[in-house]
Amino acid sequence: MTKDKDRGNNGSKKIFFKSKRIQRFFIAVVTIILAYLIVSNGATPKKYRVVLGTISGYDILSPRDIVNTIKTEENARKAASEVLPVIKDIPNAPIEVINVLDKLFFLIDEAQNSYKLRIDSISGSRRYEELTSNALSEAKAAFVKDIGELGIKLEDAQVDYLISKASEEDINSFEALVRSHVSDIMKKDITEDNLKERINELKDGIFNSEIKYELKNVALTVADFILKPNRTIDDELTKARKDAAYNDPRNIETIKKGQRILSVGERVTEDKLKVLEELNLLETTSRFDFSFAGGILVILILLSLLLILYMHNFCKKVYYNRTDLILLSVVILMMLLIARGAYEYSSLIIPVFIATMLISILLDLRLAIVVNVVLTIAISLMINYDFKFVYMALISGTFSAFIVSKANQRNRLSLAGIVVSVINVLLVAAIDIMYKAGWETILRECTLVFVNGIMSMVITIGVLPFLESTFNIITPLRLLEFANPNQPLLKRLLMEAPGTYHHSLMVGNLAEAGTEAIGGNALLARVGAYFHDIGKLKKPNFFIENQMNGNPHDMMTANLSALIITSHIHDGNEMAKKYKIPLPIRDIILQHHGTTLVAYFYHKAKMAENSENVEEKNFRYDGIKPMTKEAAVVMLADSVEAAVRSMPDKTEGKIEGLIRKIIKDKLDDGQLDNCNLTLKDLDNIAKAFMKVFSGVFHAREEYPDIKKEGGGEEVHNDKELEHENLESESLK
Repeated sequence: MTKDKDRGNNGSKKIFFKSKRIQRFFIAVVTIILAYLIVSNGATPKKYRVVLGTISGYDILSPRDIVNTIKTEENARKAASEVLPVIKDIPNAPIEVINVLDKLFFLIDEAQNSYKLRIDSISGSRRYEELTSNALSEAKAAFVKDIGELGIKLEDAQVDYLISKASEEDINSFEALVRSHVSDIMKKDITEDNLKERINELKDGIFNSEIKYELKNVALTVADFILKPNRTIDDELTKARKDAAYNDPRNIETIKKGQRILSVGERVTEDKLKVLEELNLLETTSRFDFSFAGGILVILILLSLLLILYMHNFCKKVYYNRTDLILLSVVILMMLLIARGAYEYSSLIIPVFIATMLISILLDLRLAIVVNVVLTIAISLMINYDFKFVYMALISGTFSAFIVSKANQRNRLSLAGIVVSVINVLLVAAIDIMYKAGWETILRECTLVFVNGIMSMVITIGVLPFLESTFNIITPLRLLEFANPNQPLLKRLLMEAPGTYHHSLMVGNLAEAGTEAIGGNALLARVGAYFHDIGKLKKPNFFIENQMNGNPHDMMTANLSALIITSHIHDGNEMAKKYKIPLPIRDIILQHHGTTLVAYFYHKAKMAENSENVEEKNFRYDGIKPMTKEAAVVMLADSVEAAVRSMPDKTEGKIEGLIRKIIKDKLDDGQLDNCNLTLKDLDNIAKAFMKVFSGVFHAREEYPDIKKEGGGEEVHNDKELEHENLESESLK
């Protein structure tokens, strides 16, 4: 019970992993993971070991734009400190000062008058001195109190002098002096900050005046108390202006992408160290940048989805072919690895054209263009979005896909490398001239991209055969190699089965013309035709085109003959595998007869004894009906060539009639059900066959019949030709 359960689980696992959808998903996931590891490794900036105050041993460039926060803060504070305070007038300040002066002089006058009245009232009294002293004391007390309320403080001697000794003329001089100088000073800006300076200016004016010393002394003392600020700082407006200066964008010190942060020999300052820390470029403070890594992963997943959607809708052949998907993944990952290494020297030597050209040659032109876009974006993540590389990869890469798409010779690929190099040079030179680069820069970069194009083609030519053989992919170049007469199987065919060899050459001519007429792979059809009958090498003498002396089938039963004839397709497939013939050619070998009937031996069996036991299925090829246009055309060319070659009367009309009859028979027999050929295609194939035959069986001069000695008949009479025609067609 347990064993049965385990077997069931193992069986379900095998079914699960054999699912084409699961396989595609697995290939996609593995490719994305590996691509992410390569790209993230290349995109992550290099770490440096630097210490504050030491001398830098590195030239460190910024991988992106970043703000130098410490320098920016210093600039902001300096700008704010340089803003001058905003001054505003203090309403009524001059009036208040004048009022204080008026009050002061009024109090002086009042004190003098009060003192004089009392002196007059005690005039002649025997206690005159005592009463005078009392009167002065009372006047002083009232005066000091009153000026104290004005905020003025005078010494006793100064008060005594003003009340009891200063004459009216002296007071008038004193008042005129003080009012004049105070008025001059009050016309100026007086603030809390410069009040002392203004008081000193007032004192200087008083000190240099021409009045009595005692009054000058009083005036100097009054100067300490009389002035008041007439202007003050507008705190709100000043703060607003300082804030505006602090937040001015011009204070921001930005280090641009590619700009040098530190140079070799430069001292490491606090602001530079802070910048390196924020860029995560320090070994000592290195941390995993989850946002950076996550962003790269999201971009790669979206690029992969874009590529998958394109293949699902416009390139189904690759999408549903596991081998092609693996090849595509290998080329993409190989290109990312090469880009990762090449960028250490220069982004302009990244040979992105390798992937484009390989995919264009091996898989599909349109897919190559889409992959070129995807790779350009992915690689740009590693190289900090170098716009010159992006332009070169997109434009020159697309050109390279078109140039090599139909290359059928190695020298054509070499020429393509030169063309791509020239395009690179023109493109980079144009960009450098646009941005006013120097001639040294232009020459150096043009040299790099020219070498890039040449090396891309050299690597492509070197890698191409390896990928062709590893993934068993047919390219025009590889097909031409298999079409070489010195190819071992073809050489064997020529030496051991010359009739089949020459028949295959003719079938190749027909197949190429027919396939080209319907837009198929004409070169594949020709090469497939060359190999379609290699199975006859196992028993060449059993096929009529190779027979020189007698027909072995005359001594055999129809069943055995049919078995030998039909076995050549499977023999050919096994032989092709042994000689490592690509799968598309092996498919043509297996499909070029489909399940057609070996008519000659079927009729021979029917005419024999016990004909009622003869089953038609035993006389049909055990093959596969043609699945491609190329295999179908080879089938038709094979049958047509054998039939036309055996015709006794090869006129144009009869040849065309026979061709169309054979095509109709194959169609009626259901042999063309799986190859997507339309009736128009079949008509074009027939016309193409006729063009080939018109060149082979063209009009000739008629020669007199050659008779046997003694006046005998011709070597071949109509009866014999009819039999040969039937036998040749059946053997095919």
